[in-house]
Amino acid sequence: MNRTKLLSLKLFALLFVFASCADLAVENLNEPTKKAVEGNEENQAKLLAGGFYDLSTALVSSYGTHPDLIADQITSTNNVRNFWDFAQEPKMRLTNSQTYAGASAFASFYGGFNSSVSTANLFISNDNISDAIRAQAYFLRGLARGYLGMMYDQSYLIDETFEIGVDTPEYVPYGQLIAGAISDFETAISITNTVADADFVFNAMPNPDNSWDKNEFLDIVNFYAAKTLAGGARTATEAASIDWNKVKAFAEKGIGGPSAASSIGSFTNDNLGSAGEFASYYNDWANFLVSCGSSDLSSCSGYLPTDVKVIHTMDPSYPTTYPADSAQGTVAALDPATSNDPRLTGYYTYTTNAGFLRSTRNGNLYSNYFSMKLYSGNDWWKETNAVTLATNTENLLLLAEAHVMLGDMAAAAAVLNSSSAGTGETVIGFELDSEAQGRIADGSLSGGYVFDGSETLAEMQFALMREYAVEVSTLGGSGANWIFMRRHDLLQEGAITMFPVPAGELEILGLDLYQFGGVADAGKAGTASGANSWKDLAAKANLKVVPQDG
Repeated sequence: MNRTKLLSLKLFALLFVFASCADLAVENLNEPTKKAVEGNEENQAKLLAGGFYDLSTALVSSYGTHPDLIADQITSTNNVRNFWDFAQEPKMRLTNSQTYAGASAFASFYGGFNSSVSTANLFISNDNISDAIRAQAYFLRGLARGYLGMMYDQSYLIDETFEIGVDTPEYVPYGQLIAGAISDFETAISITNTVADADFVFNAMPNPDNSWDKNEFLDIVNFYAAKTLAGGARTATEAASIDWNKVKAFAEKGIGGPSAASSIGSFTNDNLGSAGEFASYYNDWANFLVSCGSSDLSSCSGYLPTDVKVIHTMDPSYPTTYPADSAQGTVAALDPATSNDPRLTGYYTYTTNAGFLRSTRNGNLYSNYFSMKLYSGNDWWKETNAVTLATNTENLLLLAEAHVMLGDMAAAAAVLNSSSAGTGETVIGFELDSEAQGRIADGSLSGGYVFDGSETLAEMQFALMREYAVEVSTLGGSGANWIFMRRHDLLQEGAITMFPVPAGELEILGLDLYQFGGVADAGKAGTASGANSWKDLAAKANLKVVPQDG
């Protein structure tokens, strides 16, 4: 199919519109001019913050739930936003049309990321800005290009030299988007290293009270470079061709890495405003409780309950498919899981309340657990909460994975032992208030597993999958588990591995609609083969690595 066409007027309008929210400390300029960008550095930071707002709010959009449904992080039989379709087993082909509510997830991310590219280009093309601001603009464009490349099959790769009305933009495949992102990250790092420490401050995130110094910024950029380079692969075959030495080098200098320039443990941004002007809608939806029959939270159910996959990673004897005979209408009758991993009972609550799950829609999608790790009284908009986009744990997992892919199991074991899998803790960057009984206040428990370097590939994959499922979930931006799982072929057969260009864009350009997913197309581009499905992984691993008693 030929999808090379002129950009639509609609997309141009989207790319040049800055976010407008009440109480935001970001100047709302629909078409910021060269003159405006050439103002003082304080004004430049405010303008650049518009691009970071578009990107970061897309990353923590409530549609972050959809990649989690694909990756079996959460489950649902609810038809709101077509949740059920994304969770359904066997995995189904997902519709890409403007009339399909689930496809709104495709459009939500696409718009935010492309808008950020435009903002970044406005700064990069201007010679009258400081190197500190220029480095941040390259970082923004790298993030936007990177997420487009990690989440979509194709998009536009527009740089600062592009002239509207003169140049013809073209769709490029995700590999070129990833390469463009890595180039931007490397440029951001190179420019930053030329700036004196005292002259550098990263303060272009939506909340003007937040800032990071030069070394902290370098840690953040290196983390995203590692994540993006690893995150481009759709299959294990593609993952094998990644430059894992380069991923390792980035991760070593990333957040919490052994060669990190600073001591930050997370990339966390404070909420802004009390009405959700800048907050994690992703966490708000993923940690919402319903059907509570008393003040005891164990009587509740999760609006989007924890999938059996997550529990299975801590108790490999736990079923990989919920038994239909335990799905009894409003009751989920399966017995609790057992594990020496303290996070099973520390982060998750067992309940027999099926909540909004309906056995008539598929009893195999039931769950007895919901997450309490990041519960906030069904209100993530509180100013005391924050938007955590990256943690030390995710960076260490990338480093461990790089060692695994390079065949150095001893080095991977050492990293995992120092991470949340072993004795380390995930830094989320703030502390939730303790409204809910039984909730872990800071979400920082350790798994207690011990690795010795003799682990098989399957064992390491299982360990990494567990830490992504338990620790990185909702703390690494949308799609973190989905993106990790697909590069090891861990997704179920028929699960989509990337999003199509949203139907609205295709229709305006007069292009054919297309979609991915479905067992009938397993193994084709955009659809998982299930060759190493997580449901079979425990059987492939001898799982001798278990939490130690005491």
